[in-house]
Amino acid sequence: MKTITQRQSSPRRLLEMGKTESGIGRIGTDTIADLKQQLNEAVFLGRFIGAISASLDPNDICAIASRWLYDFVPYLRIVFALSPDLGVKTLVYSPGTAKESELDPSTTDKLPGYIPEEFKDSRNLSMVSLFDGGVRCRRYSLELPEKMGYILIYFEERNTGSFSASFLNNVVENFSHALRNALEHNKVKELAMRDSLTGLFNRRVFDEMLNIEGKRLELMPLSLLIIDLDNFKQINDRFGHPAGDQVLARFGKILRENCRGSDLVARYGGEEFAVMLPATSSSIAFDIAQRLRVRLADTVFVFGDQQVRLTASIGIAYTAGTGKTAGDLVQRADQALYRAKKNGKNRTCVYATKPVEVVKKEPIRKKVCYARLHTD
Repeated sequence: MKTITQRQSSPRRLLEMGKTESGIGRIGTDTIADLKQQLNEAVFLGRFIGAISASLDPNDICAIASRWLYDFVPYLRIVFALSPDLGVKTLVYSPGTAKESELDPSTTDKLPGYIPEEFKDSRNLSMVSLFDGGVRCRRYSLELPEKMGYILIYFEERNTGSFSASFLNNVVENFSHALRNALEHNKVKELAMRDSLTGLFNRRVFDEMLNIEGKRLELMPLSLLIIDLDNFKQINDRFGHPAGDQVLARFGKILRENCRGSDLVARYGGEEFAVMLPATSSSIAFDIAQRLRVRLADTVFVFGDQQVRLTASIGIAYTAGTGKTAGDLVQRADQALYRAKKNGKNRTCVYATKPVEVVKKEPIRKKVCYARLHTD
């Protein structure tokens, strides 16, 4: 009898042998079925890996994984309960249910947020649940490595025999790898887009977004603020650069807290900042600028045993259907800022065709917000 070599004993080779009369006698029908299953799973996993690795967006990876898994082994519901530290919300896909209400409420109520308490001790353990209409299912809780979260899959009981014990483990391993790559990519991308000191967008990102918005100027208004901290160089000269860094970081926080979610805030360079206000008129932009300026004036910085107040000058440019470009908008905001500086600082100027439009200077308020520099 011819001996099967190691090279010849692959699942595909054994399947080919199983088609012959002598092959069936040596291997057996059950073994052939197992080999077919292994081959199908191996082919699926190869394609699955390619599909989920094609995206670097965590939400897309979950959506792609859910579609491919459903095509291979139809399920009732799949839940990606990822760790909140990853910044990805819990995602639920239910292609196998006619209505969302078909799932027993006792299970769905425990899904939002993170992993339900009842799953925390599960390790690929199948659990029986009940859907409305008497449909029995098995719930698999698959733990992702490195505390990334869990994947919960609800199968009809009859479908759980259509994959091997190692199949879901391979799915988890490859899904985790793709998700980890996406998260690392997003982290590097985010670092490249942000100013490390203030956490605001950097000049490059701001210019790119302003150019995009500039193409829509005929459709909606756009206002731009250019902000410069008054006498900032004196802070560095008197108290050192750590004090200057504290001022910049603190003002970055003021900008984040006092601008709207739709506004784009950036550190424009040095002690200069820029705020893009889409679909915003000049009057609303002025109100926002005044709020920012007064908030800074209300802040007291403490350097050692000295208390220091700072002010800012702001230039505003506005355009809507004027045929001007984004570059024109920046130039006009710069001109308005120059006027604010020339006319005494600590004020807001709006660009106008007339020589000067200066807004009144706000008094320093009694209510203050302290920001202390810690020194040894």
